[in-house]
Amino acid sequence: MMGHDVMREVQKWMCRVLLVVCAGACQPAPLFAAGSESTRRAHDLQIIFDWRWAGGANGGYYPLRIRLTNLAQKRAMRFEFAEMGGRDSRLPTVWRDIVIDQNATQQLTLAIPLVSSATYGQLRVFDNGRELSDLSQHITLPEAQGGGADRPSLLVISPSPASVVCTSFETALESLSAADGASPAVAGMYRVATTGTRSNDFQVIAPQMLPESWIDYTALDIVAIPLASLETIPSEARSALLKWTSAGGTLIVYDVGRPASKSTDLLRLLDLAGRPPRSQAWLPAAPALQKPIAIISTGVAPGGAGMMMSMGGPVSSTGAIPTLVAPGGAATIAPGGAVPGTAPLEAFELANKAIWPVTPEAFSRIDFLAGQVFAFPGNPFPGAPIDWAWWLNSVNSKKLCWTNRNGLSSRQQNSEFFTFLIPGVGAVPVLAFVMLITVFAVIIGPVNYFVVWRRKQLYLLVLTIPAIAFITSAALFGYAMIADGFGVQSRLRSFTLLDQHSRTAVSFNRISLYAGLTPSTGLKFSPETAVYPIWPDHDGFESGSIDWSETQHMARGWLRTQTTAQFETIALRAERSRIDVTAAGPGMIEVANGLAWDIDTLIVKDEAGRLYSARRLPAGATMKLSAASDDDLKALATALAADALQAPPGAAAVSDFTSFNTSRRRAMWGAYPYNGQPQTPLNFGTSLLETHLKLLQNPGQESTNGGGLGRRTYLATISQNPGIELGVEQTRPALGLHVLMGFY
Repeated sequence: MMGHDVMREVQKWMCRVLLVVCAGACQPAPLFAAGSESTRRAHDLQIIFDWRWAGGANGGYYPLRIRLTNLAQKRAMRFEFAEMGGRDSRLPTVWRDIVIDQNATQQLTLAIPLVSSATYGQLRVFDNGRELSDLSQHITLPEAQGGGADRPSLLVISPSPASVVCTSFETALESLSAADGASPAVAGMYRVATTGTRSNDFQVIAPQMLPESWIDYTALDIVAIPLASLETIPSEARSALLKWTSAGGTLIVYDVGRPASKSTDLLRLLDLAGRPPRSQAWLPAAPALQKPIAIISTGVAPGGAGMMMSMGGPVSSTGAIPTLVAPGGAATIAPGGAVPGTAPLEAFELANKAIWPVTPEAFSRIDFLAGQVFAFPGNPFPGAPIDWAWWLNSVNSKKLCWTNRNGLSSRQQNSEFFTFLIPGVGAVPVLAFVMLITVFAVIIGPVNYFVVWRRKQLYLLVLTIPAIAFITSAALFGYAMIADGFGVQSRLRSFTLLDQHSRTAVSFNRISLYAGLTPSTGLKFSPETAVYPIWPDHDGFESGSIDWSETQHMARGWLRTQTTAQFETIALRAERSRIDVTAAGPGMIEVANGLAWDIDTLIVKDEAGRLYSARRLPAGATMKLSAASDDDLKALATALAADALQAPPGAAAVSDFTSFNTSRRRAMWGAYPYNGQPQTPLNFGTSLLETHLKLLQNPGQESTNGGGLGRRTYLATISQNPGIELGVEQTRPALGLHVLMGFY
């Protein structure tokens, strides 16, 4: 009997162990394309929540779409998103107040900034200040990038989501990333198999309840939509999508029905007639870029037991050796492998069997201000991996990944934070403080004691010691206030693209702010301005709130007293001012500065590729320009060098405590060594801001050869802030670089 009891206990114990093991093995993979939808009915309200979306692993705004029907009296309502708690959970509190009439239906979007690694929050609904708890909704945001290189995310907007299959797109990404012979443009952009980069970051949704603000698309890299859906979606949603493309996004329009250059519907929907000539000429596909790709497969090491799922699937703990099937069928070891396995040639042949026509008409591309648009006569989905690899090799890789376009991640620390400080501001005056503390120690100790001893009043020490300590503390505080001031100091670096044809402008900006005292109203930006915080390598998001009711009011937590805060912003606005360029005889042109700002240096490239220059052209003035000299071109490079991105002495980034101890001056700037958490490789030099600013180095180079000015384009440096929002009304500017490029 005793033996049976022992056996039952052993069986129970084994069952518990097996249950724990199975539970661990069945944990869900990290959510990259996240979201769901939900419908709630209560309190004479019907609410549809939809937060299905892609992207966001490195930042941007995540759109929570809400459709509300009110069956009762007119109401004042608030929708508020906040974190659910838990250790190390940090999410901003975001809310929006609306007023809805009786029997009315209203659609709104609550844009949640992705500024930390936290992913779990709750949406609460308030009616005239009273919480309607049964309408609350738990929200899961996408996982933050957990180290490894970045990759593009894809959102497909289709009237029949179930018919869109994105597996070939994913396979092409993973294959190009892992293959030794991958295209340099793609292989350098994302490496899936070797670095643990996220996979399956795509989502397919219906065209209902699309956001109506462009910043709601900022978490994405690629959006695909059929032409018929682009036609039928509300004009506000279509405008938001096109604005996002203008700001650097990649838009795919498919099922056009004919070559893009012959589609009048595409011309009308993209409003190409009102854009510069460079945005009207469709560039055909290059069939030479369509090449066989290697396929990730698996092998089993000798004696190994286990498997690795092909094409980026989960890896077992033992035995699996990733291999590639290269053109010709030879099995090669994937990076990190040790022993090649046997890879099935069938997978290679299937992946390299093209479905798209391998012709220049397969797809075409145009530049769309800072972004790009691709048009497909047919439906590219599902396609074959070789087809999507062809397209990926045809895309401007600098614009495809989020971290490439922005040069940062707002969900992790950024080691390049200290390359954009405000000179002379924010550093701890170590020498001055040491001197003051030394004087304090001498006075409060020996001097104080000697004086009261000579006066035979030692009992006064209980009064003199706190008095001297108070005076010294007040002196230290006063010194800090006088040195840094009570207001806000700023540094701004901006590049503005001005399309004089459509009268729109998009600005890429980097802002550094330092407040002696935090403004009581916090920061305020337009709803048309995307704001990405830049965290230093020792800090991150702690707490903050945003009120979307009237504007983007970052009420608290984003700018702290005597602490440097940095942001990258992208702003779209209507801009009617312009520079008019007319011929003025042989070898000369005449320009009229219709901008609101004085121009320091102006370079104009005409239709024939000739360069003209002007210096110090005031707002409203007219001037005749002659051919640009070498000195004029050097003036642009000098302006760029004068605002160099470099850390102050001692504040350069370090990766460990050993290096940190050899650079103790970093403590002056509040800098500490990297905390060892997995990080996505970042380089602010790849951002659209810095990429455009490099035009100053060689504006005469032809744009087709890699970065010069295009025809009928001008480049101007400006001393004043060209209308860039800083979040506060008044600041004391320091340094700064402002460049404007226009298409006339």
